[in-house]
Amino acid sequence: MMEIRPPEDIEKKRDEQVLRMLMEVLDMLGGPRKIAEFRTLTWIPSIIKASYAVLLEKAGRTHEEIARELGVTRATVDKMLRADPEDVMRKLRGEVEAEEIDDHIAGGLAKLAFKRMRDKMVREEIEHYSETASTLGAEWAVVLMTKVRGLDFPVDRDVLEERLRGIRIFDTPIEEILDEVRFPVETPAQLLKDVAAALRRRGKLKPQA
Repeated sequence: MMEIRPPEDIEKKRDEQVLRMLMEVLDMLGGPRKIAEFRTLTWIPSIIKASYAVLLEKAGRTHEEIARELGVTRATVDKMLRADPEDVMRKLRGEVEAEEIDDHIAGGLAKLAFKRMRDKMVREEIEHYSETASTLGAEWAVVLMTKVRGLDFPVDRDVLEERLRGIRIFDTPIEEILDEVRFPVETPAQLLKDVAAALRRRGKLKPQA
């Protein structure tokens, strides 16, 4: 069953993610000591707005809707969300001054920060489910979580099948089980849920109470 969250819960989670993304940006720029050398911190609101823009786009908002919500122009949102993270990374390898952090760079930094945050969250999720599965004696789940470490979620079938090739769960080839998994797989939690559901349909696991 799909969980329906109240709008305030979604907004609170988004606020928390923006703070995490801001911390990732500060780290990419050299950490607290480096930031203390900047003559001005007026660029921080641009990073925050760019972070919200990235998250809102991920949530399916249009550039026009994002512009209205953030109180900026459509052109500003376009500039943020069309930024090339790789181009920004090349700039970061040199000395970046505060005055150089415009909407374009802010957008690239926000995209990089989102990926770093997402990667850390996935690693934390994998560790959590691995420990839980090990405690419960669900060896198949431990194997899956171990195998998917390092994957960039969401993940398509071809990539996941290559990583899991050769695995059998209760004598069932993983390829057959993946036929019943929803793709792309958004998170490790979704993978475990779909695999468990497939195993229950095959009578390999007890039905949920």
